[in-house]
Amino acid sequence: MPNIQYANMSHWKSIPYKQIDNFRDFYYEDKTNSAYYSDWDNILKYQSALGFNGIEIAPWDMADILPLFGSPENFTAFAKERGVEVIGMFHGAHASHDASHFDEAVQSGREAVDTIVRFGGTYMNTCPTQNYFGCGPLSREEVQSCAKVMNEIGRYATDKGVKIGLHNEFFCAINLENHRELIESTDPALVHYCIDTAQISIMGEDLLTFYNDYHDRISTFHLKDTASSAQPDSLRHSQDPEITDDGTRWFWEPGMGTLDLKGLYRALKEHGFKGWMSIEYDGSPDLLASMAMTRYYLDNELRPIYD
Repeated sequence: MPNIQYANMSHWKSIPYKQIDNFRDFYYEDKTNSAYYSDWDNILKYQSALGFNGIEIAPWDMADILPLFGSPENFTAFAKERGVEVIGMFHGAHASHDASHFDEAVQSGREAVDTIVRFGGTYMNTCPTQNYFGCGPLSREEVQSCAKVMNEIGRYATDKGVKIGLHNEFFCAINLENHRELIESTDPALVHYCIDTAQISIMGEDLLTFYNDYHDRISTFHLKDTASSAQPDSLRHSQDPEITDDGTRWFWEPGMGTLDLKGLYRALKEHGFKGWMSIEYDGSPDLLASMAMTRYYLDNELRPIYD
C-alpha cells in the first residue's frame, strides 16, 4: 500500500446518464465527443485507468446522482465495480460566522456528514463560511462563531467516523488576516485541515511554511498548481474573483504553475504523511487531458520523491 492514494475531486458537472447502453448509437446522434463525457460508467473508468482510485463528490453532483442511482449506496456500489471508491464530499458551512445561524449551520453540516457516511466516505472538506465580499471583514466574535460551528460539526463527524477538514478559498471571509486564528480556535481532535495548495497560496500563505506549521492537523489535500500566489487584498476581497469572463485561470495542473510541489513532497516524506490526496482541475478546458497530464507528473516527478 503506497503512503498516498489519489482521488479526483469531481468537476465533471452535469452528467446526464448512469450508463450508455449502446455507445455506438449514442455517438452517431451527433458525432462529437459528448458521448465520451455523458455517463458515469465511462468517467469512472477513466479514473480507474489513470490510477485515481478515489472520488470526492461535489455537492452539485447530488441533483444528478440521486435520481440516476436512487441512493448514495447504489452509486458507491456502481463506482466500486469500476475500481473507484467514494472518499468524501465537499461542504460549505454557509453563514457560520453569524451566531444567529448557529443551529442552521450545524444541522446542515450534520446532514452532509450523514450523506457522506451513506456513500462510505470518511472525509468532509468544509469551507468555513461564505465569500469575503458582502460579509468581510469579520470581527473577532464572528471568527469565533465559525470556530464554534466547526467544533460542533467536527464532534458529530468524529462520532460517525468522518474527518472534517477546513478548506479555505482565497476569496473567503476567512482570509489571510484570520486564517490561522480560525484554525487555532478549533479543537485539533475534532477539526482537521484540507490543504488546497493553490487556494492558500493565492491567499498569501507560503505553501511549505504552512504545511510544516500545521502538518499534524492535515487530513487530506486538494492538489493543484497556480501561477498567481499572494494576490492583493483588493482582489481577494472583491466580488466573485474566481469567476472571470476573460479566460483567466487561477488553477493549473501540477507542474504547470509555479508552486514548489517537489518541496511539498519532500516535506510530506519528512513528516510521514499517509492518506488520500484529491486532485482538482477546476478551470481546466479538458478534464480528461488534465487528469492524464497530472498522472504523468505524479509518476515521473512527485511520486519518486515520496509515495
